[in-house]
Amino acid sequence: MKIYIAILSFLFFTPIFAQKEWKLKKDKNDIKIYTKSIDSSKIKAYKVEMTVKSVIDSVRNIIVDGDQLHVWNYKAIDSKLLDNPTEGEYLIWMALDLPWPLRNRDVVISLKVRRITKDALRIDIMAASDKYEEKEDYLRITYFEGYWLLEQLDDEVKIIHQMHGDPSGNLPSWFVNSTITRAPYHNFLALKEKLQ
Repeated sequence: MKIYIAILSFLFFTPIFAQKEWKLKKDKNDIKIYTKSIDSSKIKAYKVEMTVKSVIDSVRNIIVDGDQLHVWNYKAIDSKLLDNPTEGEYLIWMALDLPWPLRNRDVVISLKVRRITKDALRIDIMAASDKYEEKEDYLRITYFEGYWLLEQLDDEVKIIHQMHGDPSGNLPSWFVNSTITRAPYHNFLALKEKLQ
């Protein structure tokens, strides 16, 4: 019996230990940003955590407001809601201003909101590049995925945001990884300002 338990324990726990660990890269203004390496990519994933005084619906409404997304997203210069086919689905376009000589980027974002419990919801993020025509002025970012996790804790909301993507073009991975905390930190500062 002990042998079976040992084998089951090994099979169950090995994948968890085999995963790469999150490393804290920035802890400032009650915003924590972690990064970790991904086996299938040279570009790291990031995870951001923050708790703010607010209610879950207020946070959700800001995240899914495609027409205002550019107001608080780092380097964003334009955004718009393209479609809202159901109450919990959103298709958003956003343009990003990159420094010269880099070409500006754009993204088409699919958001799907689902309630997990009475006090928690998750917003899944996926690229939806084929849902909107490409524009000459921008290089389309075609791969990214992640989520927002919102949890009501009395009069505060715990916000967790995790993402992994590729900015497209020929940006070296070392450069992307060296600047990977900049955009999420700015975004969370701006989000906090909008909520409080």
